[in-house]
Amino acid sequence: MRRAAAWVAALAYGEVETVEIEYANCSTEIVRGFETGDGMTQLDLSNKDIVYVQSLPSVIHVNLTNNNISQLENVVLPTTVQTVDLSENTFTAFQNFSFPKNLSKLNVSNGKLTSLYKFTFSDTITTLTMLRNPIAFISGVVFPRSLKMLSITSTVKLTEFEVRQTDAILFESLETFNVSKTTSLVCSDSEALFRYVQDTLLCVLPDNVFDAKFGIKGDCNTSDLNRIPPSSSVPELMEADSPRRSNFLLFAAISLSIACAGLMSTLAPRTLYERYRKKKNKNILNRKSQIKQQQQQVQSLSTNQTQDQGVAYWDL
Repeated sequence: MRRAAAWVAALAYGEVETVEIEYANCSTEIVRGFETGDGMTQLDLSNKDIVYVQSLPSVIHVNLTNNNISQLENVVLPTTVQTVDLSENTFTAFQNFSFPKNLSKLNVSNGKLTSLYKFTFSDTITTLTMLRNPIAFISGVVFPRSLKMLSITSTVKLTEFEVRQTDAILFESLETFNVSKTTSLVCSDSEALFRYVQDTLLCVLPDNVFDAKFGIKGDCNTSDLNRIPPSSSVPELMEADSPRRSNFLLFAAISLSIACAGLMSTLAPRTLYERYRKKKNKNILNRKSQIKQQQQQVQSLSTNQTQDQGVAYWDL
């Protein structure tokens, strides 16, 4: 049976980046970092039953996959970290997690995330990977403006994805946008507008409404993008201006379909009947023409016989 780790802490061990894992039964384990092919220092702490990370040395890549981390506030990462893999852990939310200021890639796949709600990602992140989590809704999240790749797939129905206008524009220009389809056609906030990015329906709030709703303070993430002038080139998103308009368009489409079906059901028998009438009239005309020709032939034959009766025959 595997041991439950109590905490992980950095150790001063010469020039080698090292950590000590102390387990609940007071046993310890030393894990040393190593350099990758690109000269970056990596620390592999996967499959260690870790529940608490007190401190880590100044490494670039950290692998914490398949542990028992239930709260991200229990994970303290150094500012040097650029890549973190927290897949296959048990935490359900991002609240109270301090993102390293140089973080560029974050992987939280195959975990227990039930929602993404009311927090701000580090602005330096370029790649966010959150695959196969039971995420039911996304709301109040400020995404990094440096984002290039976003992957969020849910193992349950993703009912709503509510974002600010700035992020909706950002999503349209991403290199990768791999997000589960939303199952609801209704936004919970009446001020939200419908916008599509690929097959995902977004509920988009104006930035000022979003900030007021979730208590987001103005920062470089929001303010810089809000200064885009109205005439600037902004990717146009497929949208329905409001839930009312969307419902009207849906009703109009259904009504038009019903009307077309009714018209076809009315015209189809009439068209067949007209074809039948035309064919019947043609047959009648042909029959009359044949009868007239026969009458003319009989009349001609009768005339010839009358002329033959007036001829005198001489016996030679």
